[in-house]
Amino acid sequence: MCRVFAVVSSARRSWRQNLVDAPRSLRALSHEHAHGWGVAVHTSEQGWSVERRPVAAYADEGFEVASERTGTVLLAHVRQGTVGAVAALNTHPFRRGRWVFMHNGTIASTAWLRAGTHPRRAAEIEGETDSEMLFAWLLSRLDERSRGDVGCDAVTDDVLREAFRAARASPGIGAINAVLSDGATVYAHRWGRTLFVQQDGGHTIAVASEPEGSTPGWITLDEGSLLRIDHGAPPVSSLLDGTYGPAAG
Repeated sequence: MCRVFAVVSSARRSWRQNLVDAPRSLRALSHEHAHGWGVAVHTSEQGWSVERRPVAAYADEGFEVASERTGTVLLAHVRQGTVGAVAALNTHPFRRGRWVFMHNGTIASTAWLRAGTHPRRAAEIEGETDSEMLFAWLLSRLDERSRGDVGCDAVTDDVLREAFRAARASPGIGAINAVLSDGATVYAHRWGRTLFVQQDGGHTIAVASEPEGSTPGWITLDEGSLLRIDHGAPPVSSLLDGTYGPAAG
């Protein structure tokens, strides 16, 4: 198991409140998920900045430094490893070009991932995790429809909706809470673990495997849901698959 947190903001900002200071921040959760941390921040001027370390966030002052970086899109992760050693190459988020990806869950059988991944994408895999294999598989699906290197559109939505539906129907699927972003759009999928969404006064939209506890208004995404969030002023979300559930307790 792991924990994921993603935010799209209308204005450039830092993330310390969410990642460090909140009652259920990723730093607090890293006492239970101590096998590594990663922070990816995007700005329109500089693109992605990604830092990953195979140590517990609570024990690494570098995590606090990373939380102070400013940007308009954040993907952050703390790892509790189930597949692959505790190592930098197995730490999320993973990056391939303009795409950044993180995963919460364990895929029980990966044969279908291997069978459906293009050799070029398979050759990009650096670590040992099922999560990085899933990333390569999703990029293979996008490449098939010429959506690996262009902005997100309705075709991108269709590809990812179909891909996650196929994944959920695959043998030994396990759990796929996944977040994928190109810096302008964030996709979040729930399967097998909890996932919540919150819109804060029209300025930010956040997704988390569990509410971080500093602000109210978190709503459950139901199983099988796929959410799209687009950066803007304000950011806009749309549910591509599934449904919203009740407010978090």
